[in-house]
Amino acid sequence: MGQSNSILKEGFFNKFLDRHQPIEVVSMGRVGASPSLLGPYFASRSFFRNAEFCIIDMCAIDYSLLSAGAIGLYDVVKWIEWIGHSAKKNGCEPIFVCIPVSTVELSRHLIANCISVFERNEWFYLDVRDCITHLLEDGTRRPENLYKDPSHPGVELSELIADSLKELISAIRAMPMIEVDRMFPITRFEVINLQDRLTASPANYKTSLIEFRGVRLERGKTYELKVGSISALSGMMLNSAACKGVLEIEGDRKFYKNLRLRAYHPTNFEVRLVPICKPLRDGGGAIALTIADGAPIESDTTFHSVKTPEDDLGFVEASEIIVERGYDLFTYRSRRPANGHMTRWTPKSANKLAQVIWE
Repeated sequence: MGQSNSILKEGFFNKFLDRHQPIEVVSMGRVGASPSLLGPYFASRSFFRNAEFCIIDMCAIDYSLLSAGAIGLYDVVKWIEWIGHSAKKNGCEPIFVCIPVSTVELSRHLIANCISVFERNEWFYLDVRDCITHLLEDGTRRPENLYKDPSHPGVELSELIADSLKELISAIRAMPMIEVDRMFPITRFEVINLQDRLTASPANYKTSLIEFRGVRLERGKTYELKVGSISALSGMMLNSAACKGVLEIEGDRKFYKNLRLRAYHPTNFEVRLVPICKPLRDGGGAIALTIADGAPIESDTTFHSVKTPEDDLGFVEASEIIVERGYDLFTYRSRRPANGHMTRWTPKSANKLAQVIWE
């Protein structure tokens, strides 16, 4: 489950598959330029079926959205807790891969908060800063030299992440475990398909990664979406290559979401999960969606949105929204290391990592 570092041919996950067969992948949820909200979007109970491990690629894009004001730290923590508990509840061991941006110290605060969640819940994780430290031991390079661009590790670092991940999986399999009971109040997320509920022109696409069954929302119309009682609107799955307007969203209050987007590559379809952080509940069991006229003040920040007139063409293509319906409290049987093993993993050949402090 992850973002572009799980999709790119030279990313760590494809290196993992190339270098460490046999591996059977039973489920995948991968969308570039999207935050860890991907967990609640993809991971229904069936996602974990017959899976021994769930590898979660996160942090790099979460940091980018966080620094742009497009998500909050609370959102990230809520999403990763949801992923971890959902995996464990379904008998699957989550492994979180924490990839910083190339200017490593910028991700320090976010990664520290994520690690506190992992360690509090005794989940395994790979801190990629340890891999970076290992590759820089000769003192001739800087972290930026190990990246192809600010958010994507280069081949050498991706290969070390892949190899470290394989070592961690082997270690977990050999590790003595004990059974424990866990109790957690978990957010009740629901994914609602818009094509099933709105009278609007269909927008259908399909790639090797995802099938998009959506609609085109057009200026001049208000689309009333019956959602029942919701405690929050968390995000929308969009075709960023066909998002050319500002969306007015109205429930118990009204705000504007700038969805004038551009695809990162020339194409007519590029899927992107866009978070919504503005507090919003339903208004009488419904929310209203309208493509706004003119240039209203944006009141919920969208990462990499633009404000040029040529990008305000008056339409948005969306397939689903993600809503929250309060919390469920559940208890489940899980397991943890029997003898206090650390859940953090570092490359075996790195001898000086304990002395390194990222500042």
